[in-house]
Amino acid sequence: MPAVKTLLAGFILLLPTPAQAHGFAQRYDLPVPLGLYLIGAALTVAVSFVVIAYFVRGDRRLQSYPTVNLLGTRPGKLISHHWLIGLLQTLSVAWLVLVVVAGFIGNENPYKNIAPTTVWVVWWVGFAYICGLFGNLWSLLNPWSAVFRAVEWLLVRWTPVTQLGPRLRWPEWLACWPAVLLFVWFVWAELVWPKSDHPANLAQATLTYSLVTWFGMFLFGRHHWLRNGEAFSLVFRFLARFSCTETRVTDADVCRACSAVHVEDDASIDCLECFENAPRAKRELNLRPWAVGLLTKYPMPVPATAFVLIMLASVTFDGLLATPLWADIATWMLGSQSLGPLILALQDLTGNAITAISSIAMLTFLLLFLVLYKLFSVLMLLSTPNTARTGISVNQFAGLFVLSLVPIALAYHLAHYLSFLLIVGQYMIPLVSDPFGRGWDLLGTRLYMVDIGIVNARFVWITSLVAIVTGHIVAVWLGHVMALRTLRTNRAALLNQIPMLLLMVGYTILSLWILAQPVVETG
Repeated sequence: MPAVKTLLAGFILLLPTPAQAHGFAQRYDLPVPLGLYLIGAALTVAVSFVVIAYFVRGDRRLQSYPTVNLLGTRPGKLISHHWLIGLLQTLSVAWLVLVVVAGFIGNENPYKNIAPTTVWVVWWVGFAYICGLFGNLWSLLNPWSAVFRAVEWLLVRWTPVTQLGPRLRWPEWLACWPAVLLFVWFVWAELVWPKSDHPANLAQATLTYSLVTWFGMFLFGRHHWLRNGEAFSLVFRFLARFSCTETRVTDADVCRACSAVHVEDDASIDCLECFENAPRAKRELNLRPWAVGLLTKYPMPVPATAFVLIMLASVTFDGLLATPLWADIATWMLGSQSLGPLILALQDLTGNAITAISSIAMLTFLLLFLVLYKLFSVLMLLSTPNTARTGISVNQFAGLFVLSLVPIALAYHLAHYLSFLLIVGQYMIPLVSDPFGRGWDLLGTRLYMVDIGIVNARFVWITSLVAIVTGHIVAVWLGHVMALRTLRTNRAALLNQIPMLLLMVGYTILSLWILAQPVVETG
């Protein structure tokens, strides 16, 4: 037992930085027991289902929605000017170079090196908020895409080469599985890898991912790899479907010439290849209502469905790492005789037993999440009247409704990481003056003192409560509208969504319970 306690103490110290974001000196003392909050949130989601089912009926399936083309306005023309876009992409590439160089030659203290704060705070947390709420800025600023496009343009312009790489045909069976595997690797690096905040190791991982991305673009073409292999293009694209903007191409010939397989009527929406190839007069950057981009007429493929579920499961697992339950699970795994050989084998690969058990737990949690959603997809199929579900398989049901979970992923991301962004993100103020930790003061901000009191436990709890409940209500609405679009009758849609409602209510309770552990006084 002393050895177990020692390992657990080390485990707590090695938890990823985001998991420590809610570690406040004083917890929020709830005015009523936590259980009442959980019951109230669950009832709110359940009541919203009844209200939505009553008011959103067959004649309100939202087949179209209002838009305003920003490119038709003077500010819109200004922000879309190719010189401004080129400048922003140049800055994005320069920042990528800065992160890698600072990681390799800068101060090894993660709080005195700009690389960890840039990757985990500004980029991973900040870009998720921007893309989810306002639009897919990542498709514009992606430095890997910008570098490859620039090199290809120079080669075509100054040499006899007509394209960069052999442009191999993307195997249909492969779909976006490479992006799924790369994203799982990233989740492991974020949540399990004990060296995730070490600048040199982070720079090496960033450089490795960069080389993999450029090699994939070289083999299959830039757009094929961005659609199927570049994990973060998929993450930010899915989150951006919730946002209030979209890109659209009004020239059908451009879409027909696109290398993507366009099967939806709205195929011209948010397709980077179509938007880049379309004449300026045929492009639109539209304002639209939030969340309508998640309404789809065709099921998501199995790999894309798995990708969305892993997005949601990963942030839930991150929250679980900050709970006493995880300490109990870790203790059990360390003492388990059946898991002993596997832990020892992984220990040789990962370096220590803590990383080994965290890796096993993470992969198990992701798989359980996928299995649970598949089970509820079966229940949705069985609860749908036979006359309405003809020709629809379990995988199609899973693919039809998986995008309704994106608001929950975004809400959980907001609830879990907002305090992390507001507190740890302040380190960027001194770091921009001294990115390498060498004692520089380029902008006069090196001596800025981080204000850890900018948020407190009460703020985090209230924000989490509002975000999680709102995200689930939006998810209920999306699921009901999708059911009406697919099944056509009010009764079939209502019956179909009952299993989904049970899943939403259960996940609301679980999410709030996990988020409450580090921030509220639970008695």
